[in-house]
Amino acid sequence: MLDIKETLELLNPWWKSGEISENLALQYRRMYYQKMIPLRSLRQVIILTGLRRVGKTTLLYQNIQDLLKKNDPRQIFYFSFDKEVKDLLELFHAYSELTNIDFKSEEIFVFLDEITKLNGWAKQLKLLYDSSPNIKFFISSSSSVNLEKEAISDLAGRYFLINISPLFFREFLEIRKKEEYLKSPKLYARELKDEFSLYFSRSFPECVFWEDELLIKDYLKTTLIDKIIRLDLTAKFKNMNVDLLFNLLELFYMEPGTYLEYENLAKNLRVSKKTLYDHVFYLEFCYLIRIVKNFRPSTLSAKRKLQRVYPYWWNMAVGYCSEQATLLESFVASIKDLKYYWRDGDKEVDFLEVCNKNIMAYEVKNKERLDKRDLSSLSYFSEKYGTEKAVLISKKNEKQREGIEIISFIDFALK
Repeated sequence: MLDIKETLELLNPWWKSGEISENLALQYRRMYYQKMIPLRSLRQVIILTGLRRVGKTTLLYQNIQDLLKKNDPRQIFYFSFDKEVKDLLELFHAYSELTNIDFKSEEIFVFLDEITKLNGWAKQLKLLYDSSPNIKFFISSSSSVNLEKEAISDLAGRYFLINISPLFFREFLEIRKKEEYLKSPKLYARELKDEFSLYFSRSFPECVFWEDELLIKDYLKTTLIDKIIRLDLTAKFKNMNVDLLFNLLELFYMEPGTYLEYENLAKNLRVSKKTLYDHVFYLEFCYLIRIVKNFRPSTLSAKRKLQRVYPYWWNMAVGYCSEQATLLESFVASIKDLKYYWRDGDKEVDFLEVCNKNIMAYEVKNKERLDKRDLSSLSYFSEKYGTEKAVLISKKNEKQREGIEIISFIDFALK
């Protein structure tokens, strides 16, 4: 078994070679890479969070590659907490012994991957941050459960948080070398439709070129969902019913947009309402589901009753839904990070985007042709509450009708 110094040598090959492998710092740069560039010169910690396998470690390596161009390689220090250590100071002392770099006074760049696997990480990081202004920290975690709560309480004012999503459609096309489709989308409308169908289940970087749909579904279930529940959640919460979590997830993923009726659901699952509340919270807290609340524009408030449940990211439910059409509402909610819908009697609008008193309304229709009824609720809502914009997303673009912008799913994905 490797000791701490041997592990550091293995994880930081640039200390000897002066460079990093292109297999680690992949050539393609996501939009988040551009966000990180101006933050590198600032004092605050850069925190990357997001689901497993969305490319957080790759982003760290790409920043290391940039820093190697202008700095002594020994000033750049990477560690992954897949290797167990007692505390950060043990790690830093081992680093100084190996490199002859005094971490207490010399300028260094420190990359700590999967940091929430270290108990008490936020308090330890705060101590080093406050005592060592010479250190620039970059940290990441797939366990948003641990990261965000502790960062808020212990690192207030000391960090920038970047939440990394699965690939956007534009990024998917760029990775697949289909940039010409972006330049002339009308000319390549048929090709874009085919690519969008592929993208729907392949928005995690590793899956972009995979052909086997069954393999992709297994990957999403075992590599992502299973580990989030069995590792991230069980490490944080006690007395958790793992079988109940999987049962709830299957229900919510097979029927995206289902209304949360706690009393009936608790009876059907034979658990108490409190247990059900707790386990829905666990799924929401680790970004496996999103709760969409019924919004009241007249009072700028949301009702607790009539909440709806969607996959937090639509692609997580691909292994549970056989039809892509079932996930189109989830796709729209994921892309825009939507948290509200509106329902009043027999009228309903799928989603609302609320910013102060400005409201944008979204309706999703998986149809080739729209009739007046398809626009009725959106039109009624817009007229009554004066929305900033009303958008209907369907299979085809159309001219604006009744003040409603009508765009295709593909154009929506490319915005």
